[in-house]
Amino acid sequence: MQHYARKHASRGFTLLEVVIVMFIVALVMAGVHSIAHGTLTLADDVRRAQRHEARKQAFVHFSRQLFASLSPGSALNLKTVQDGGHYLSSLEVRAVSSPFDGTPGRIVALFTETAVGGGLRLLMEVRSNDHDSNNGIKVLLFEDIATCEWRACDPATAGWLPSWTEPVEEQAMHRHPQLLELNLATVGGISDRFVFWLPQTAPFPPPTATPQ
Repeated sequence: MQHYARKHASRGFTLLEVVIVMFIVALVMAGVHSIAHGTLTLADDVRRAQRHEARKQAFVHFSRQLFASLSPGSALNLKTVQDGGHYLSSLEVRAVSSPFDGTPGRIVALFTETAVGGGLRLLMEVRSNDHDSNNGIKVLLFEDIATCEWRACDPATAGWLPSWTEPVEEQAMHRHPQLLELNLATVGGISDRFVFWLPQTAPFPPPTATPQ
């Protein structure tokens, strides 16, 4: 009788005990997988944010160099139009050097367009003339943008204008705006404001007094 009791006590786990252990192991594995997935997602978000910040800083540096190199013969034109719920800005600078190979006399355009899945994209195009749009070089600078708006500071009123026009004829002398402002916001809600100084090539005439 004692021998039978010892044999009965030393038998293996019951089916219920095995099921409970497997259930606990499954819970632990699910928790480990969830933590690992969350860690990888966080790492991807950090890398994506770092890449975006690096591109943004490179773009700001490029813009400062571009605007600082404007000459009296360079023409700057800014146009803003409304397209649905977005404002699309097109900033065009003529008679400047190519940012790719330094070739002079190029047209550099920074413009936004609506993206297929929503939001905006910011692109840069470099071409030799107005008829060279098919052979121009286009580069995607940013995507997933909620806002990308350029504004020019009017020296006469010190106000910010969504449009600025200068003649595009060759050998024409231009008075550029004193400042350019860029408001850039991502779909994720990160907003930045940049102000660029432009060298003054000629003094602006004083405002004309209104006769009494």
